[in-house]
Amino acid sequence: MSFQPNPVLSIALPTYNRADFLDSSLAAHLPILRRHNIQIFISDNASTDETFKIVEKWKAEYPLLHYSRNHENLGADLNFEKALSLSDTAYTWLLGDTSQFCADDLDKVLNLLKTNIPYDAVLVNLVNKIETPEATYQDANALLEDLAGLMSCMSCLIYSKALINDADFSRYHNSNFIQTGILFESIANRPFQIHWLPQASVTSLESPHLTKTSWAHTDKIFKIGLTCWVNFIFSLPVSYSLKGKLKACTRFGEVSGAFTIKGMLSLRARGLLNYGVYKAYRTDLRLSVGYPSWIVMVISVIPRSMLSKAVNLYLKRARTLPVADH
Repeated sequence: MSFQPNPVLSIALPTYNRADFLDSSLAAHLPILRRHNIQIFISDNASTDETFKIVEKWKAEYPLLHYSRNHENLGADLNFEKALSLSDTAYTWLLGDTSQFCADDLDKVLNLLKTNIPYDAVLVNLVNKIETPEATYQDANALLEDLAGLMSCMSCLIYSKALINDADFSRYHNSNFIQTGILFESIANRPFQIHWLPQASVTSLESPHLTKTSWAHTDKIFKIGLTCWVNFIFSLPVSYSLKGKLKACTRFGEVSGAFTIKGMLSLRARGLLNYGVYKAYRTDLRLSVGYPSWIVMVISVIPRSMLSKAVNLYLKRARTLPVADH
C-alpha cells in the first residue's frame, strides 16, 4: 500500500497529558486521513501520561503519523508554534486534541484547496454555529469584525505554509491566542485572501469515557476569555480600526457562548461567577458583552440554589413538550 504523503494538506496536533483524548482522536481521524494520505504531526508538550504509548500504537498502523516531544512544557502558545513548524505541506490544519471533523468536511476542504487559488488561510465553522455566508475575505477589518471570535478556536484554522514561514510568532507568545494573532498580524498591511468555508465544521470529540478539562471549565475563563482576549485584540496592529477592535472584543463570548446571558447564568450555577469575580472583571466586561454589564452583576448575586431549581424546572418542562419531526 502506498503512503506517499499528500502535498496539499497535513494536520498539526499539539497535545499535553490527554492520552485518552488523543487515542480517541486518532481512532476517529486516521481512517479519514488514510483515504488521502494526509500526514499528522503531533507535538507533545512533555506529557507525563501514556501519550507516547498511544502514539506508538497508532504509528504502527499509519506511517504518516509523526511525533515530536518537547523536553519540557513550553506552554500552549509555543507548542502551537512547534506543531505548525513541523508540517511541510502547502496547508496545515491546526487541530485540537479534543476536536474532530468528519470525512465530508475534509473532502470540502480538499476540494477548495485543489482549486489552486493561493489562500493565506481557510477558516471552517464551529459546530455549524456561525451563519455568515461563505466568502473570500480581502478586507482585514471586515474579517476582524465578522470572525475574530471563531478564529480564537484553533481547530477552525487552516494556514498556508507561506503564512507559517513568515509568521511573527514571538509577538504573541504568552497571549493565549497565538493561533489567532499570527493570522491578523500577517494580513494587517498587505493584500491577502482568507476563505471562510462555513459548510465544513469541527465539533467536540465526544465519548462517554472522556471528560474534557481546560481553562474554559474553570475560573480561568474570566482571565483568559475577558482580560487576555481584550488585551490581545487591542495589541493588534494600529491598522485595525477601533470599531473593528471593539466589535471583536464581544465576539469571543458570543461564539463560545460563555459570556452570553445564558452563559453567565451557567457560570453562576456552577459557582464560577460571584460578585467578587464581577468586581474584578467589570472593566473588561464592559468591552466584552453586548448587553449592559450590570446584568452580570445581578446574575452574580442570584442564589445558586434558585438557579438550580430553575434549571431543573426547565428540563422537566422540556421533557413534556412535543418533539417535532425532522
